Amino acid sequence: MREGVVHKRVARAQAARLEAEILLKLHSENVPVPWVVGYRENLLILEYLPGEPLPDIIERGGYEPGALALALCDWFAAFYAAVPDGELRGDVNGRNFLYDEGSGTMYGVDFEERCYGPRARDAGRLAAFLVTYQTTDRARQASLAGRFMQRFAENFSCEANEIAAEYELELVAMQKRRDEKNF
Repeated sequence: MREGVVHKRVARAQAARLEAEILLKLHSENVPVPWVVGYRENLLILEYLPGEPLPDIIERGGYEPGALALALCDWFAAFYAAVPDGELRGDVNGRNFLYDEGSGTMYGVDFEERCYGPRARDAGRLAAFLVTYQTTDRARQASLAGRFMQRFAENFSCEANEIAAEYELELVAMQKRRDEKNF
């Protein structure tokens, strides 16, 4: 185990129990996620993971789009191999992925719920997040999202048009959430 722990408070004890269950299962299947050191009521104690959240890397710039796209697809491959057919990552906000540039490892965090549907949904939604973070290097950002969607389609037998449809739906949903927040 790596040094250090993170204390994560969740709203409900049931959510903490579910997240601990999901993380323990994924960890046992060698999916790069934090080890559950312990949990009680609405508190999870998780191992500290190295790396930065994806949005911070994108906003900072200077990353290699192909390496990030590959690391994301490798993470999804491990995840899908560990869960039943039809189960998705679901909450694909970029803050739920940490990338350790030193090791080239992508980690998944924040598993408070289970989600089911077509895999194209995970890809399209994550790609929408990837292109909406603030950055001065829009070309690199677009390259990352494009490479991720292409590699995902190839690796997981998804149709590119299915991923594109989910991408568009998430962009619309994001705009709606922003409009409601600013209302």
